[in-house]
Amino acid sequence: MTEPGWYDDPDGGGGQRWWDGVRWSEHAIAPAAPAATTATAAPTAPPPGAAVAVPPGAVPPPPGAVLPPPPPGAAQGATRSGGVAVGPDSASPSATTGSGAWAGSAGAGRSRGGRGVRPPLLVLLGMVVLVGVGALAVSLLRGGDEPGGTEVTAGIGEAAGTGEMAATGVTAGEQHRFTVPEDGQWELVIEVPAGMLVLDVRGLDGFDPVAALIDAGGQEIDRNDDRSMEQLERWGGGVFDSLIEREVPAGTYRVVVTGFAGQGGAGELTLPVVGG
Repeated sequence: MTEPGWYDDPDGGGGQRWWDGVRWSEHAIAPAAPAATTATAAPTAPPPGAAVAVPPGAVPPPPGAVLPPPPPGAAQGATRSGGVAVGPDSASPSATTGSGAWAGSAGAGRSRGGRGVRPPLLVLLGMVVLVGVGALAVSLLRGGDEPGGTEVTAGIGEAAGTGEMAATGVTAGEQHRFTVPEDGQWELVIEVPAGMLVLDVRGLDGFDPVAALIDAGGQEIDRNDDRSMEQLERWGGGVFDSLIEREVPAGTYRVVVTGFAGQGGAGELTLPVVGG
Protein backbone atom coordinates (compact mmCIF):
# COMPACT_ATOMS: atom_id res chain seq x y z
CA MET A 1 0.00 0.00 0.00
CA THR A 2 1.34 3.45 -0.96
CA GLU A 3 2.21 5.66 1.93
CA PRO A 4 0.32 8.94 2.39
CA GLY A 5 2.08 11.92 0.96
CA TRP A 6 2.26 14.58 -1.75
CA TYR A 7 2.55 13.24 -5.30
CA ASP A 8 2.36 14.70 -8.80
CA ASP A 9 -1.25 15.57 -9.51
CA PRO A 10 -2.66 12.78 -11.75
CA ASP A 11 -4.77 15.42 -13.49
CA GLY A 12 -1.61 17.12 -14.74
CA GLY A 13 -0.85 20.82 -14.68
CA GLY A 14 2.46 20.53 -12.83
CA GLY A 15 0.99 20.68 -9.33
CA GLN A 16 0.78 18.10 -6.54
CA ARG A 17 -2.14 16.38 -4.78
CA TRP A 18 -2.36 14.65 -1.39
CA TRP A 19 -2.71 10.85 -1.33
CA ASP A 20 -4.18 9.92 2.08
CA GLY A 21 -3.28 6.27 1.82
CA VAL A 22 -6.76 5.32 0.55
CA ARG A 23 -7.66 7.79 -2.19
CA TRP A 24 -6.77 11.15 -3.68
CA SER A 25 -7.93 13.99 -1.48
CA GLU A 26 -9.31 17.38 -2.44
CA HIS A 27 -6.09 19.08 -1.27
CA ALA A 28 -3.83 20.27 -4.09
CA ILE A 29 -0.74 22.42 -4.49
CA ALA A 30 -0.66 24.75 -7.46
CA PRO A 31 2.53 24.62 -9.56
CA ALA A 32 5.18 27.16 -8.69
CA ALA A 33 5.28 30.31 -10.81
CA PRO A 34 8.15 30.26 -13.40
CA ALA A 35 9.60 33.51 -12.06
CA ALA A 36 9.94 32.25 -8.50
CA THR A 37 13.59 31.87 -7.44
CA THR A 38 13.20 31.00 -3.79
CA ALA A 39 12.54 27.45 -2.65
CA THR A 40 9.22 26.71 -0.98
CA ALA A 41 9.48 25.75 2.63
CA ALA A 42 8.83 22.08 3.30
CA PRO A 43 5.31 21.41 4.60
CA THR A 44 4.97 20.70 8.27
CA ALA A 45 2.49 18.31 9.78
CA PRO A 46 -0.26 19.82 11.96
CA PRO A 47 0.20 19.46 15.74
CA PRO A 48 -1.31 16.32 17.28
CA GLY A 49 -5.02 16.65 17.84
CA ALA A 50 -5.36 19.68 15.56
CA ALA A 51 -8.71 19.88 13.72
CA VAL A 52 -8.50 19.85 9.95
CA ALA A 53 -11.16 21.78 8.05
CA VAL A 54 -13.16 19.77 5.55
CA PRO A 55 -14.20 21.69 2.41
CA PRO A 56 -17.94 22.25 1.95
CA GLY A 57 -19.55 19.26 0.20
CA ALA A 58 -16.45 17.09 0.58
CA VAL A 59 -16.84 13.43 1.51
CA PRO A 60 -15.39 12.74 4.97
CA PRO A 61 -12.19 10.65 4.84
CA PRO A 62 -12.66 6.91 5.45
CA PRO A 63 -11.29 5.25 8.57
CA GLY A 64 -7.51 4.91 8.41
CA ALA A 65 -7.03 7.80 5.97
CA VAL A 66 -4.17 10.15 6.77
CA LEU A 67 -5.14 13.79 6.42
CA PRO A 68 -2.60 16.02 4.61
CA PRO A 69 -0.64 18.79 6.33
CA PRO A 70 -1.66 22.27 5.18
CA PRO A 71 1.09 22.97 2.59
CA PRO A 72 1.87 26.51 1.47
CA GLY A 73 -0.08 27.33 -1.67
CA ALA A 74 -2.39 24.33 -1.29
CA ALA A 75 -5.82 24.86 -2.86
CA GLN A 76 -8.30 23.80 -0.21
CA GLY A 77 -11.54 22.34 -1.43
CA ALA A 78 -10.43 22.39 -5.07
CA THR A 79 -12.23 19.94 -7.27
CA ARG A 80 -10.39 17.66 -9.65
CA SER A 81 -10.26 18.81 -13.23
CA GLY A 82 -12.62 17.24 -15.73
CA GLY A 83 -15.25 16.45 -13.11
CA VAL A 84 -14.27 12.74 -13.14
CA ALA A 85 -15.26 11.08 -9.90
CA VAL A 86 -12.65 8.88 -8.16
CA GLY A 87 -14.08 5.72 -6.63
CA PRO A 88 -12.66 3.05 -4.35
CA ASP A 89 -11.22 1.20 -7.35
CA SER A 90 -9.10 4.14 -8.53
CA ALA A 91 -5.42 3.45 -8.97
CA SER A 92 -2.91 4.79 -6.48
CA PRO A 93 0.36 6.58 -7.32
CA SER A 94 3.39 4.40 -7.85
CA ALA A 95 5.25 3.91 -4.59
CA THR A 96 8.49 3.05 -6.40
CA THR A 97 8.70 6.07 -8.69
CA GLY A 98 7.25 8.75 -6.43
CA SER A 99 5.62 10.31 -9.53
CA GLY A 100 2.04 10.70 -10.68
CA ALA A 101 2.20 7.45 -12.71
CA TRP A 102 -0.71 5.09 -12.20
CA ALA A 103 0.07 1.77 -10.55
CA GLY A 104 -1.89 -1.44 -11.17
CA SER A 105 -4.54 -2.18 -8.55
CA ALA A 106 -8.22 -2.98 -8.47
CA GLY A 107 -8.64 -0.27 -11.13
CA ALA A 108 -5.80 -1.51 -13.35
CA GLY A 109 -8.13 -1.71 -16.32
CA ARG A 110 -8.25 2.08 -16.49
CA SER A 111 -5.70 4.30 -18.11
CA ARG A 112 -5.46 8.00 -18.43
CA GLY A 113 -5.24 7.54 -22.17
CA GLY A 114 -8.94 6.75 -22.15
CA ARG A 115 -9.67 10.37 -21.37
CA GLY A 116 -8.27 11.69 -24.66
CA VAL A 117 -9.66 14.80 -26.31
CA ARG A 118 -12.47 14.12 -28.80
CA PRO A 119 -12.49 15.88 -32.18
CA PRO A 120 -14.56 19.07 -31.90
CA LEU A 121 -18.08 18.60 -33.22
CA LEU A 122 -17.92 21.83 -35.20
CA VAL A 123 -14.82 20.63 -37.07
CA LEU A 124 -16.59 17.40 -38.05
CA LEU A 125 -19.68 19.29 -39.19
CA GLY A 126 -17.51 21.65 -41.20
CA MET A 127 -15.81 18.72 -42.95
CA VAL A 128 -19.19 17.19 -43.83
CA VAL A 129 -20.40 20.49 -45.28
CA LEU A 130 -17.22 20.90 -47.35
CA VAL A 131 -17.51 17.37 -48.76
CA GLY A 132 -21.17 17.96 -49.64
CA VAL A 133 -20.42 21.27 -51.39
CA GLY A 134 -17.56 19.68 -53.31
CA ALA A 135 -19.75 16.78 -54.47
CA LEU A 136 -22.46 19.22 -55.59
CA ALA A 137 -19.95 21.32 -57.53
CA VAL A 138 -18.57 18.24 -59.31
CA SER A 139 -22.09 17.10 -60.14
CA LEU A 140 -22.96 20.50 -61.64
CA LEU A 141 -19.73 20.67 -63.63
CA ARG A 142 -20.29 17.19 -65.04
CA GLY A 143 -23.96 17.78 -65.74
CA GLY A 144 -23.22 18.45 -69.41
CA ASP A 145 -21.90 14.89 -69.81
CA GLU A 146 -25.20 13.29 -68.86
CA PRO A 147 -27.76 12.40 -71.54
CA GLY A 148 -30.00 15.40 -72.12
CA GLY A 149 -33.16 15.95 -74.09
CA THR A 150 -31.22 15.77 -77.37
CA GLU A 151 -28.52 13.27 -78.19
CA VAL A 152 -26.06 14.31 -80.88
CA THR A 153 -25.53 11.43 -83.29
CA ALA A 154 -24.29 10.99 -86.85
CA GLY A 155 -25.83 13.56 -89.16
CA ILE A 156 -27.05 15.84 -86.31
CA GLY A 157 -25.40 19.05 -85.18
CA GLU A 158 -26.17 22.37 -83.55
CA ALA A 159 -26.24 25.53 -85.62
CA ALA A 160 -23.25 27.57 -84.44
CA GLY A 161 -24.19 30.21 -81.88
CA THR A 162 -27.95 29.67 -82.18
CA GLY A 163 -28.64 26.89 -79.63
CA GLU A 164 -31.08 25.46 -82.21
CA MET A 165 -30.79 21.96 -83.69
CA ALA A 166 -29.60 22.23 -87.30
CA ALA A 167 -31.73 20.34 -89.80
CA THR A 168 -30.00 17.59 -91.72
CA GLY A 169 -31.02 15.96 -94.95
CA VAL A 170 -31.86 12.28 -94.62
CA THR A 171 -32.05 9.41 -97.07
CA ALA A 172 -33.95 6.15 -97.09
CA GLY A 173 -32.37 3.45 -94.96
CA GLU A 174 -30.64 5.75 -92.48
CA GLN A 175 -30.39 4.58 -88.87
CA HIS A 176 -29.89 6.64 -85.72
CA ARG A 177 -29.31 5.27 -82.24
CA PHE A 178 -30.80 7.30 -79.39
CA THR A 179 -31.01 7.46 -75.62
CA VAL A 180 -34.04 8.92 -73.83
CA PRO A 181 -33.47 10.06 -70.22
CA GLU A 182 -36.14 9.33 -67.64
CA ASP A 183 -38.97 11.89 -67.98
CA GLY A 184 -37.07 13.37 -70.92
CA GLN A 185 -36.93 13.14 -74.71
CA TRP A 186 -34.64 12.70 -77.69
CA GLU A 187 -35.17 14.62 -80.91
CA LEU A 188 -33.86 14.81 -84.44
CA VAL A 189 -34.46 17.65 -86.92
CA ILE A 190 -34.65 16.42 -90.49
CA GLU A 191 -35.04 17.95 -93.96
CA VAL A 192 -37.12 15.74 -96.27
CA PRO A 193 -38.53 15.92 -99.78
CA ALA A 194 -42.24 15.66 -100.50
CA GLY A 195 -43.73 12.18 -100.41
CA MET A 196 -44.12 9.24 -98.05
CA LEU A 197 -42.11 9.36 -94.82
CA VAL A 198 -41.79 6.27 -92.61
CA LEU A 199 -40.27 6.46 -89.11
CA ASP A 200 -39.52 3.04 -87.60
CA VAL A 201 -38.71 3.53 -83.88
CA ARG A 202 -37.70 0.44 -81.89
CA GLY A 203 -36.77 0.19 -78.22
CA LEU A 204 -33.89 -1.88 -76.84
CA ASP A 205 -33.84 -3.95 -73.64
CA GLY A 206 -37.57 -3.55 -72.97
CA PHE A 207 -37.75 0.19 -73.64
CA ASP A 208 -41.24 1.25 -74.86
CA PRO A 209 -40.78 4.29 -77.16
CA VAL A 210 -43.41 6.85 -78.18
CA ALA A 211 -42.71 8.73 -81.44
CA ALA A 212 -44.10 12.08 -82.58
CA LEU A 213 -43.63 14.08 -85.79
CA ILE A 214 -43.75 17.90 -85.55
CA ASP A 215 -43.76 20.30 -88.50
CA ALA A 216 -41.75 23.52 -88.88
CA GLY A 217 -44.51 25.54 -87.25
CA GLY A 218 -44.35 23.45 -84.06
CA GLN A 219 -47.58 21.56 -84.77
CA GLU A 220 -47.64 17.86 -83.92
CA ILE A 221 -48.95 16.16 -87.06
CA ASP A 222 -48.60 12.51 -86.04
CA ARG A 223 -47.93 10.36 -82.99
CA ASN A 224 -47.66 6.61 -82.38
CA ASP A 225 -47.04 4.43 -79.34
CA ASP A 226 -47.66 0.82 -80.38
CA ARG A 227 -47.76 -0.40 -83.97
CA SER A 228 -50.81 -2.17 -85.43
CA MET A 229 -50.96 -5.79 -86.56
CA GLU A 230 -50.83 -4.59 -90.18
CA GLN A 231 -47.70 -2.58 -89.44
CA LEU A 232 -46.15 -5.56 -87.65
CA GLU A 233 -46.73 -7.77 -90.70
CA ARG A 234 -45.28 -5.19 -93.08
CA TRP A 235 -42.41 -3.67 -91.10
CA GLY A 236 -41.74 -6.20 -88.34
CA GLY A 237 -40.50 -5.09 -84.96
CA GLY A 238 -42.34 -5.46 -81.66
CA VAL A 239 -45.90 -4.63 -80.70
CA PHE A 240 -44.64 -1.93 -78.29
CA ASP A 241 -42.42 -0.28 -80.93
CA SER A 242 -43.56 2.94 -82.64
CA LEU A 243 -44.08 3.44 -86.36
CA ILE A 244 -45.25 6.53 -88.26
CA GLU A 245 -46.30 6.37 -91.95
CA ARG A 246 -47.34 9.71 -93.45
CA GLU A 247 -47.40 11.68 -96.69
CA VAL A 248 -45.64 15.00 -96.02
CA PRO A 249 -44.76 18.05 -98.09
CA ALA A 250 -41.11 18.95 -98.49
CA GLY A 251 -39.76 20.78 -95.51
CA THR A 252 -38.19 20.60 -92.07
CA TYR A 253 -39.61 18.29 -89.40
CA ARG A 254 -38.74 17.38 -85.84
CA VAL A 255 -38.83 13.74 -84.72
CA VAL A 256 -39.38 13.49 -80.95
CA VAL A 257 -39.00 10.22 -79.02
CA THR A 258 -40.09 9.84 -75.40
CA GLY A 259 -40.62 6.85 -73.14
CA PHE A 260 -44.04 5.50 -72.24
CA ALA A 261 -45.07 6.89 -68.81
CA GLY A 262 -41.77 8.78 -68.52
CA GLN A 263 -39.65 5.66 -68.97
CA GLY A 264 -36.03 6.11 -69.96
CA GLY A 265 -34.07 3.86 -72.28
CA ALA A 266 -32.30 3.40 -75.60
CA GLY A 267 -33.35 2.41 -79.10
CA GLU A 268 -32.94 2.89 -82.84
CA LEU A 269 -34.68 5.12 -85.38
CA THR A 270 -34.74 3.85 -88.97
CA LEU A 271 -36.10 5.77 -92.00
CA PRO A 272 -36.96 3.00 -94.46
CA VAL A 273 -38.89 5.38 -96.74
CA VAL A 274 -38.05 9.03 -97.40
CA GLY A 275 -39.94 10.79 -100.21
CA GLY A 276 -41.20 7.50 -101.65
